[in-house]
Amino acid sequence: MGERKKKTRKLRFKGLIVIVLAIYLIGTIVFSFLSKPLKNIQINGNNYLKDNYIIRYLDLENKSIFQISSRKLKNKLLELDLVSDAKIKKNYLGKLTIDITEDRVLFYNLNKNKIILSSGREVAYNENYLGVPVLINYVKDDVYEEFIKKLNKVDSETLSLVSEIEYSPSIVNEKIVDNKRFLFRMNDGNIVYINTVNIEKFNDYAEIYEVIANKNGDVKGCLYLDSNSENNHFNKCDIASGDGNGE
Repeated sequence: MGERKKKTRKLRFKGLIVIVLAIYLIGTIVFSFLSKPLKNIQINGNNYLKDNYIIRYLDLENKSIFQISSRKLKNKLLELDLVSDAKIKKNYLGKLTIDITEDRVLFYNLNKNKIILSSGREVAYNENYLGVPVLINYVKDDVYEEFIKKLNKVDSETLSLVSEIEYSPSIVNEKIVDNKRFLFRMNDGNIVYINTVNIEKFNDYAEIYEVIANKNGDVKGCLYLDSNSENNHFNKCDIASGDGNGE
């Protein structure tokens, strides 16, 4: 009887050790899985905000998927000037997907020292917005508001071709005949006159100038897209200032 009890105790002790080891092993595996850094971070929809900046801003480096709150990440992203919406998706195999909706940067208003977004919001200028067009002079409020709305119809690629924007009403015999006209100084050396009514024509700038260059060579001058006419007038003007007449 004594022998059997000893054997039974030994078996129970061994069984307990096996159970403890199994629990320890499972716990180690679970802990390792839960604390494993994110395998994959996919960020979509960001044009101005760089992936690395977003990852650092959200403090995602060396974080596991289980340490992340989708709600907190979204709220933090919405604190950024350029972000108008954000969606967060977590995959418990370690993948995080961030879908961002950014406001477009339209231009830098030199007088206000502000970046103007497609929503009409004004935000502080910083080095992330280098290379955007610069509005160099004052525009009266009603024209300014309409200009921002209409500029949204210009695609980002074409807008990136503009270096400076100047409010430049058309004047004939000392009378303003078009108070909604602007002058775009282009990165390629040309000047484009456009008004808010015809601003969508500016999306065809590259095509229009290619035709002009094929006819006249790569000459620089003023292109007038401020008319309702389908004929686009181009002449050699004073590139430094633009002649503003279209004659």
